[in-house]
Amino acid sequence: MKDAVLFLQQRPHRAGAQTCLARLLRNKKIQSLNPVLICSEEGWLTKACVEMGVTCIIEPFPSSRSLGGRLFQNTAFARKIQQRVQELGLKPALVQANDHWEGLLGRVLAKVCQIKSSMLLRSPGMTRDNYIKYDCAQYDFLAAVGDELRERAKSWDPGREIKLIYDGLYTSEFSPPKSKVAVFPKKILVIGSPLDWKGWADLTEALFLLQSKMDFFGYQFDFTGAKPDPALNDLKLERISSIKTNFLGRVENFKELVLGYDLAINPSREESFGMAALEVLAFGVPLLSSRTGVIEKVQTSSAMLFRPNNPAGLANSLSNLMAKWSLIEPNVTDCQKNIMKHFNMEDSAHQVFEAYQKLMG
Repeated sequence: MKDAVLFLQQRPHRAGAQTCLARLLRNKKIQSLNPVLICSEEGWLTKACVEMGVTCIIEPFPSSRSLGGRLFQNTAFARKIQQRVQELGLKPALVQANDHWEGLLGRVLAKVCQIKSSMLLRSPGMTRDNYIKYDCAQYDFLAAVGDELRERAKSWDPGREIKLIYDGLYTSEFSPPKSKVAVFPKKILVIGSPLDWKGWADLTEALFLLQSKMDFFGYQFDFTGAKPDPALNDLKLERISSIKTNFLGRVENFKELVLGYDLAINPSREESFGMAALEVLAFGVPLLSSRTGVIEKVQTSSAMLFRPNNPAGLANSLSNLMAKWSLIEPNVTDCQKNIMKHFNMEDSAHQVFEAYQKLMG
């Protein structure tokens, strides 16, 4: 039987963790290790893997922290996965948890299969309690996708080596920078999701602060996701009813969507890496972004950046951009150069490949 690396990612919908995993699984070095993706259901990620020839196993994930999960469901899940992998003519050689949420199941799977375990830390909101509850410290190899998240994790586990392995993009994904339109665009894309930490409420608050001073007639702000439940994330849209807001729902082809705009806004309050922001720039579209994730290693124009969690600051940056659009350089060409220099997926995949080789001996 051929050795196989098992990748655990519960949810398959298109989001940052899933797109970054898809890029990793697309790499030829990683594919040489016979990767097997394990998801709870079919979705964007499983479809992407099938298209690139990566084996997928669909198996509902148990609630790993529940009493039933800890007593028997996690072990039953692991044994079922072991059997299904063997039925494919493969032998589990390493398990990779794509984030700490898969931590408990990854550890049980490693124990059942008697193999080494690896985990990527991705979630910007991860806490010390998460680190402990999901058995992160028990993993044979740990890496974080961003500097700040890595430093926090090291403070929770001072004696532990935690590698820094950035997410990245392939050069084939880049598009030429779009020609800057002559006047400030009236149709603007707002990236992120309905989750409160993605900062959509900061943008709507900024628009509320600006609407008494500026004319927003004909402006449309399109949000890449469903309209949030006000009980969970109140955008207070009734206060900006004169400004058109449009919620696009789940977007599968992000690049095609982005290329339909001449400006995007990333109002996120926190990011461990911030792949969507880099994707927008790689696709050639100007981006006004909060200073979260790795964006400050990419964007050097202060006019295109603002402090996160600061609606007044976002309002100032947006009004400045609107007033001085003809004078401000969105800097997309330089941004793309910086992405290719610092966040090249070939380099990231090589680091992962070397780590796997050492783990598997």
